[in-house]
Amino acid sequence: LAVGRISRDPSLDLGHRLDYVILQEECETPRALVRFVDFGKLSSAFIGPLNPGFCEVAAHLGENWNKAIFSWMCINYKLDSTIHHNAFARTLPSPTQILLTIMKYFKWAHVGIIASSDDIWMYTAKESATALRNHGLPVGIVTSVHKGENGIEETWNKIKEVNNIKIILLCMHSVLIGGQEQAALLTKALEMGLADGRYIFVPYDTLLYSLPYQNNSFSVFDNDSKLREAYDAVLTITLESGERTFYDAFREAKESGEIIRDLEATQVSPLFGTIYDAIYFMAMAMDSARRKGVRASGANIAEHTKNFSFPGFSHQVETDSCGKGLNNYVILDTDGHGNQLFPTHLLDMSSGSVLSLGQAIHFPNGVPPKPDSSCWFDPDILCTEG
Repeated sequence: LAVGRISRDPSLDLGHRLDYVILQEECETPRALVRFVDFGKLSSAFIGPLNPGFCEVAAHLGENWNKAIFSWMCINYKLDSTIHHNAFARTLPSPTQILLTIMKYFKWAHVGIIASSDDIWMYTAKESATALRNHGLPVGIVTSVHKGENGIEETWNKIKEVNNIKIILLCMHSVLIGGQEQAALLTKALEMGLADGRYIFVPYDTLLYSLPYQNNSFSVFDNDSKLREAYDAVLTITLESGERTFYDAFREAKESGEIIRDLEATQVSPLFGTIYDAIYFMAMAMDSARRKGVRASGANIAEHTKNFSFPGFSHQVETDSCGKGLNNYVILDTDGHGNQLFPTHLLDMSSGSVLSLGQAIHFPNGVPPKPDSSCWFDPDILCTEG
């Protein structure tokens, strides 16, 4: 869809005919890296990789091959150095930056991270912990979900042993788009009395796409009162929808005959929109480099991602003068009873500020976790004695 629209876009002058090849990424990180080495001959630029476990090596390879790499999943903080990684560009703001801004606003510094046992999520958890620690924040535990009900209980018992945790980052597929593991994890937390407001659960997955929340009900809550109650302790952070949601945009593309697959919008992961935007993002960079009269090399394309503004799949995509994404995010909350999510706060990426939208967060038992000392968020002060 993206490549078809780019080829018909009269505002873009790429100097090349754009085509795509889908490169299957192995699930296990070492094998995925070996496979990626072979991809060097197959493409002129890359959208990916999906596994943060080999992002840095992939960025070095891209530089060596002189091919640009555009990724929304890479969170390795070292990749933000354009001196060392000049052929790498992010198509979304760094998830770490979003989390940091929100944690600072609520003064919740102590973090625990639970990952699905899949390689992609294990490495997401490890890299998230490294990035947060690099900013001086205390990550008390990084663990993966053990199999079966007893395994999930064991995971929560490990979390309970660590003092002061306020936020628990869930690195796995969101229950709102079919993540069964997250559903089991949250339900068990409720049964063990851990969804009582002492922790705030934050799904990592939804940071990577625009979850359709406006006028949308989530049927996963309809016949599951336990999950509905447990989700009261969850704050969902996602890309702000524009005038229309991902579902609206998908239906429009289907009605216009551009999407011919027989799928309902609700059957498609909103990550579709993120991938579409990443491909368009790359085309905008190629166009920008060509207009400035520079050769379409990897470093040149990655360099020309500044001061963009273009209509993405369901919302406007913008970057600042450094090439950083300016997409706004919202914090979504439930009331603990219904099947809808309501926006409570807006994260304005242009100013890095969090703004209340007038709807209070509904915390279990009506009380948020106690704030941590603000010294954790001041790079010039050393926190002592908690």
